[in-house]
Amino acid sequence: MQHLTSVATRRSGPAPWALAGLALGVGIGPVAGGTCLAMCVVAARRAARHPGVAPSVVAADGLVGAEYGRPGAPLRVTFMGDSLAAGIGADEVHETPAVVVARLLQRPVDLRVLAVPGARSGDVVHEQVPRYTSSDLVVLSVGANDVASRISRRRYRRNLDAVLAATAPTPTVVMSMPDITMADRIGQPLRWFAGLRARYFDAARRRVTDRHPHAVSADVASMPSDLSRAAGRELLCADRFHPGPQVYRIWAQRITAAARPLLTPDLSPMAVLGTPAPVLV
Repeated sequence: MQHLTSVATRRSGPAPWALAGLALGVGIGPVAGGTCLAMCVVAARRAARHPGVAPSVVAADGLVGAEYGRPGAPLRVTFMGDSLAAGIGADEVHETPAVVVARLLQRPVDLRVLAVPGARSGDVVHEQVPRYTSSDLVVLSVGANDVASRISRRRYRRNLDAVLAATAPTPTVVMSMPDITMADRIGQPLRWFAGLRARYFDAARRRVTDRHPHAVSADVASMPSDLSRAAGRELLCADRFHPGPQVYRIWAQRITAAARPLLTPDLSPMAVLGTPAPVLV
């Protein structure tokens, strides 16, 4: 990896999920709803006071894989979206999903990272899309921060549609919502409500993605079959909310696998090398 640096960014933690508790809790009766809301508020406050802090390292623009020495221009790859695209939770820049994906492509990659921790779908539309330039591949992660906000699913759907319209016809991999219920920084019942709202939003994300021929989904919610939920939680970073490096490596494999069918033969490492890309676990 050459010319790649890490960039310090503002710390990012879980948002107040009490809105989800309010929306769902009041529907089951005043007493039960009030009790549920109170429990969610307590859980949110405890999450905010958690002593663990995610490493403030994110991927930055740079050239990755120059040692492959392939003729021609590097593959242009752009990461857009939130902290999961930026790589919050990785200890080193080479452990961020953007850099791992670039490595898995097995060729020189001109990496550009527009993703910003804390970004919502509206932020991507208004702040990142105007900075987007032509690429060979786009990887997008957006929605987790919308889930934790007051935004409606309809507005999220419209924003995502606008982002994908802007990246067309460039092949675009849209990451699914993560499994928020894995974040043990968030207590119950707030974690359950957050997970329910995330699945509700992810259904909209999937439908919007399916409407765009240049876009495909990459599942980052499900765990490998040989990894228990308890073991998966141990792979979270210090804030007990964001993924750690091992989780990002798993995600990078899935992103790369989703991207390969979208790449033209002259850009695909499979077509050029004739062998599978290495699996990093």
